[in-house]
Amino acid sequence: MSKKYEALVIFSANVREDGLEAAIERFAAELKALGAEIESTEALGRRPFARTLAKRDAGLFAKVRFDAEPDAIAKMRERFRLYEDTFRIQFRTRNLRIEAAKAKDDARRAAYKASVEAKAAAAAAVAEEPVAEDPAL
Repeated sequence: MSKKYEALVIFSANVREDGLEAAIERFAAELKALGAEIESTEALGRRPFARTLAKRDAGLFAKVRFDAEPDAIAKMRERFRLYEDTFRIQFRTRNLRIEAAKAKDDARRAAYKASVEAKAAAAAAVAEEPVAEDPAL
């Protein structure tokens, strides 16, 4: 039975930011070749490391979500260890309950933000209405 995984990939300095999408596509193609089904990819861009790692101070980060068999992860680790473009890879299983809770919370926050913006727009519209002058003054 396949499980849902998320891979955080750090590409080395050999990959430039304009070539990050191509590197992610090559990584996803290799995952597919090993039997994974890609759900989504996300380029996170260049980020500094908290401390120097292997004489490097930054890397290009990407996140890939996929479905795969549990024993395929070991094969993936072995295969990507040989690639010069990948500096580090971290695989983790995805907790669908946490993801659903985050999506629900994000939707709640977006609805609240929309209601606050609507109230502010209504208040601004009321403030902009011309005030009728009192003829008694």
